[in-house]
Amino acid sequence: MKAEIATLLISLVAIQSTLATDHYEDKYQPQPQSRHTCTVDEALEHPHHCHLMHMAIHEPETLSSELYSFSKILGITIEAPVGHEHEYEHGHEHEHDWGLNGVDDSPTSVVRRHLRSAETKQDRNGIHTSTKTTDRKKIENTNNVKAPASALPTVLAHGMGDSCFNAGMQWITNHTSWLTNQYATCIPTGDNQHDDTFNGYFLSWDANIDAFASRVRADSNLSNGFSAIGFSQGNNVIRGYIAKYNDPPVDTFISINGVNAGIGAVPYCIPKADDASEYVLSNKFIAAVNADVDADTDADAPSPLQGKICNALMEIASGRAYSDFSQEHSFQANYWRDPRPEEKENFRAYSQLAKIGNEGLDQDPKLNENYAKTNKFVWVLATEDSLVWPPEGEWWGAPNPEDPFESILDMKETDWYTLDMFGLKTADLQRKNNFESFEGDHLRFEFDDYDVWIQTYLL
Repeated sequence: MKAEIATLLISLVAIQSTLATDHYEDKYQPQPQSRHTCTVDEALEHPHHCHLMHMAIHEPETLSSELYSFSKILGITIEAPVGHEHEYEHGHEHEHDWGLNGVDDSPTSVVRRHLRSAETKQDRNGIHTSTKTTDRKKIENTNNVKAPASALPTVLAHGMGDSCFNAGMQWITNHTSWLTNQYATCIPTGDNQHDDTFNGYFLSWDANIDAFASRVRADSNLSNGFSAIGFSQGNNVIRGYIAKYNDPPVDTFISINGVNAGIGAVPYCIPKADDASEYVLSNKFIAAVNADVDADTDADAPSPLQGKICNALMEIASGRAYSDFSQEHSFQANYWRDPRPEEKENFRAYSQLAKIGNEGLDQDPKLNENYAKTNKFVWVLATEDSLVWPPEGEWWGAPNPEDPFESILDMKETDWYTLDMFGLKTADLQRKNNFESFEGDHLRFEFDDYDVWIQTYLL
């Protein structure tokens, strides 16, 4: 009976073929890194997640494209400003090899998505900007004035569904190099665009940290230390590197909309109206895409497979995050912080987030020692963030255990601060923490905001 149920579940979520249990193991061949082969029992427990991992093996191009498109719709990819995609190519004085081999920098069509009203936009020096983003005074002519050289190179880490091999991340890496007049590189955790994207979903946080550290240590330009900039989930990789390694050390860490404190909801995936067991992208994000996609293309419109991505994410979130399987095969499960008090012990026992923050069953003083090696932290919050819950987590706030869905604690009220679990309080007392914000949704910052942060904290 169990085998028959497994066959039924797999057939419901598979594309193009029905996977009978008698050839399931033969059909799913083990692959390196995030290319995991689900057993029948794992498929019974995690049918949607196992289906996507099956696609990672057999349809990598399709899945990689869909994951990127899904993340682009959510606004968690970096896109070059329209008309500036290639400004650092072909002979620019700071063009460099990215610290990668075989990066594809061929022309791509990229569009910066904005979820704010058109009247807040203006054009300065050919780059789209908003009239007010950060409280700091704008630094004018950042595209025309050569900056003094930064003391250290810069490493960038991409968010969920993005990749160092994508044009947007390549653009902002080169832009950072231009701003700092120094070497800059985006560090992937996979050898190519497919694996780098898949690892952001199907490879554990801990394994991503190790892959990141290996590449950092292999780059001689970074041997004396570096500054690091993370975007969304990329901040978890950098924070994990600081906690676990920090050698060579991160001197300054700029966390842009980082989920460093974890996430307790998946607000962009909602139940289908006619079937509460299935999930789809919320109307808010579909409307945003329809309003912003160029009239000549529907490349970024939601597809049926993106509903399956929502199903996989919600499958992990709805009670399965704190398990050995999820912690090994879902990056998102690794930083899932269930706000319900009754889940605290499971969080402490299973979560990699708990381990990296000394909230788990065992404490490691080395985490505090490594955290202390970093000299400056910059925490950037999106004031209208609809992807990270609670958004105050970007400034190290957290749900109040006594009333988690109605009350949010300030950083200084949390246990990880008051007990100085991993070194946050010590850093604060040493005035290492800096807090910035911009008006808008997740990663919807303007590039002149970004320029200000770089010139304020890295130069």
